[in-house]
Amino acid sequence: MPAVKHHRTLLSPLMLLSIALTVLTAPLAYGDDEDVYTLDYRVDLDHSKENALVRIELGDDSGVTEIDFNLDETFHSDVNANGELELKDGRARWQPPAKDAWLSLEVKIPHKRDSGGYDALREDDFAIFRGDDLIPPASVRGRKGTESRATLYFTLPKGWNSINSGWEKTADGTFRIDNPERRFDRPTGWFIAGKLGTRRERLPDTHIAVSGPAGEDIRRMDVLSFVMLNWATLKEVVGETPPKILMVMAGDPMWRGGLSGPNSLFVHSARPMVSENGTSTLLHELMHTLTRISGAKDDDWIAEGLAEYYSYTVLHRAGGLTDERLERVNSWLADWSKDIDQLRGRSSSGERTARAALLFGELDAEIRERTDGDKSLDNATRAMMKLGEVSLTQLRDIVEDLTGEPSKVLTSDLLKD
Repeated sequence: MPAVKHHRTLLSPLMLLSIALTVLTAPLAYGDDEDVYTLDYRVDLDHSKENALVRIELGDDSGVTEIDFNLDETFHSDVNANGELELKDGRARWQPPAKDAWLSLEVKIPHKRDSGGYDALREDDFAIFRGDDLIPPASVRGRKGTESRATLYFTLPKGWNSINSGWEKTADGTFRIDNPERRFDRPTGWFIAGKLGTRRERLPDTHIAVSGPAGEDIRRMDVLSFVMLNWATLKEVVGETPPKILMVMAGDPMWRGGLSGPNSLFVHSARPMVSENGTSTLLHELMHTLTRISGAKDDDWIAEGLAEYYSYTVLHRAGGLTDERLERVNSWLADWSKDIDQLRGRSSSGERTARAALLFGELDAEIRERTDGDKSLDNATRAMMKLGEVSLTQLRDIVEDLTGEPSKVLTSDLLKD
């Protein structure tokens, strides 16, 4: 690499004074045409046994003229605000005043799934919930180019010692919520609060935390060590990793499975890190969290099949499965999914996801063969990560860009409309 030459430009005292005055009087902004307004979320988890009281406050002269919240009657109730507020058809349309603007609502924490078990829970000693449910999704109208700078504050019941999330915590115990993809920053992902036990590793690029209720039979160090053993391989697949990942674990009555979210995931503490069939629920959900890939309409098989494929191939590449064991995993998945004749559909699970994982194995082999080993499914995965939501047509284009010709694997009868 050629040496970089540094040139020093001498500035006159008058020029220096002019620059200083410009900096001091310039508006706080993310870009040339962007204003920043403060957005404070205040969540009282001590409000009642089941409900949290959420208060949303806007900074003065925010430039926001309307926030349109999409309420969910399962979670949200008792909405109040100053300014103008209209509650209609499951929406809360708020026109905040220029100063001291606030809106409050109650949010139910416990939520039981139709299949049984809770994916959100409030007990005497802890609470597990998703920020997605805590703050309703919203669209914002206001001064052009405005962006929020959001801070999340919690009030905890007496005796509760901590609250964790996938967002970085500041020195005073609050969370900074910054989502560059949104004008209205929401604290998405998993949260756990209460009397907790937590184990952490702060790597150069990512802070990883495993947290669960104190006193429960949760093998936090086992989980953390398992992730560390696979981390280098995971990074080979995804490239850049988020600043922080929270893994929430708890036992019954929480749902006996795994659920991913932005910068976080939940796995029931009774789930093995590696199942007897050689796949890993933990690595499956971690791949969802790291890639944030979702399938477009009728293509959920892409997100689920990809996560399942890497749930055992990452383990194999990291040395956790022998070649012979990998063959047994593939044989088991093939036998389990032998009756699947169509991958496309609104949702993918069970046997369909197993068959999709096998198809991704075929696709990886095709990419490697056509590029003489120079490219693999890892390259396609990183390309999909840039898109976020991926359709079959887009996946075909990605693979053709990598190999120079259309994929035969992706013309399988399994993918016909």
